[in-house]
Amino acid sequence: MTSQEATSRDTYPVRCYLCQAPFDAMEAAWCGCLGGGHTLVCPFCLSCFCRAPRAYKSGFWAKAPANLYKQHLARNAPDREHREFPSGETLRRPLVLVADDSADTAELAAEMVEALGFGAVIARDGQQCLEMARTYRPELVLADALMPRIDGREMCRRLKQDPDSAGVKVVIMTALYTRQRDRLEAIREFKADDYLVKPVGLEQLRAVLARLLG
Repeated sequence: MTSQEATSRDTYPVRCYLCQAPFDAMEAAWCGCLGGGHTLVCPFCLSCFCRAPRAYKSGFWAKAPANLYKQHLARNAPDREHREFPSGETLRRPLVLVADDSADTAELAAEMVEALGFGAVIARDGQQCLEMARTYRPELVLADALMPRIDGREMCRRLKQDPDSAGVKVVIMTALYTRQRDRLEAIREFKADDYLVKPVGLEQLRAVLARLLG
């Protein structure tokens, strides 16, 4: 047997961190979570391990077959072609303006938004988001909390204070400010309409967009 044949026949028996069911990770599907690092989905409870404890993730990848680990690296360093600013007349409505200084995270979020049937444009920081909100007049802004120039929460405050954009829904995403007090502060002090802790899955995003945009 060649080394290539051996790699292709690897198995990797693991237990789901959530339901504890055993499964072969080599046969599992990859998740599509936003900001979660793309992990594998348990075929029994259908949960990925993006939210698993760090020790579980570290142990999982430390013991993973080389072929699986290469897939992990490839999926978490995507080579996307970043979109140019489109003409406002060509955009699908309702329109979601995605603001994130990570280009790949922003592109993935926009792809998820479009897969759910909404239009999407991308800003790379909070200042650009404010400028694009004036140009494109989105129905909703999906913004990372921590961005250069103006962070997502302050950007939200400024949108809500401007009469021309006060009606725009704003959803803040974060992997850093994860405490309940951070969520309450974003909603009460910065006037965010919702607050999501990364990783954000497609179904979670679907529920938020459906609730805020109908």
